[in-house]
Amino acid sequence: MAKPLVMGRKEIAHVYNIAPTAVSDRWIPRGTLSYEDAVIVSGKPFWPGGLVVDIALPEGGRGRQLDLGRLESLVQEQCARVLPKSKGELPCLVGLQEVAEMFSVDQVKASQATKSAQGMLPAADYELSGSPLWLLETVLAGAEHTMQVSRAARRNPGAWQLRAEVVEDLRQGRYAGPGSVIKERGRKAAESDAASAGA
Repeated sequence: MAKPLVMGRKEIAHVYNIAPTAVSDRWIPRGTLSYEDAVIVSGKPFWPGGLVVDIALPEGGRGRQLDLGRLESLVQEQCARVLPKSKGELPCLVGLQEVAEMFSVDQVKASQATKSAQGMLPAADYELSGSPLWLLETVLAGAEHTMQVSRAARRNPGAWQLRAEVVEDLRQGRYAGPGSVIKERGRKAAESDAASAGA
C-alpha cells in the first residue's frame, strides 16, 4: 500500500500558518474539522491528508489559505504517495500507548525501546505533532526482533510478548485500550477531573 499523508494538529497548523491551538479551539468547535474524521492514536487525533487539503478556501481569498510550499515539504518529509480523504482509507496506525499494550509493557519502556542501540523497535513511519507513529504492519514485521532483544537483555522476564488479541482488535478497528480516546487538556480536563473526584 502506498504511504498516505497524515496530519496532526501541528502539521495542520504548519500548512495553514496558524497556531496549533487554533485547530482545537476554533476549527473543531466551528465544524471545519471533526474528531469523527480523525483516527485517535495514543490519545491524539490524526487526520487524513487529503481531507485537510480539501478544507482550504479558494486561493487569494481570506481565511484558510493552504501554503502549498509547506504542504509539498510535508509530503516529501513523510514520503507520502497518496492523499486520503477519509479515515477509512488510512492503514492501522499505532503510537507508544498501543505498542506498549501490544507487548504488555508500560509506556515508559516502549519509549525507551525507541532509543535502544539494538533497534529494539523499528524506526517510526511518522513523527507527527511530537509523537512517533508506526504502521501496525511495521511493528509486526519487527516483532520477533523486538522480543529477541528483550530476551537478550534479560529484563522483565515474560514482558515484551506480542498479544495477538490486541493486534486483532487494532486490525479490526475495535481497540478500546490505552490511547484509544482523546485525552482532554486545559480547563476542560480540570473540570472533568474535579467532577470525577466529587463523584
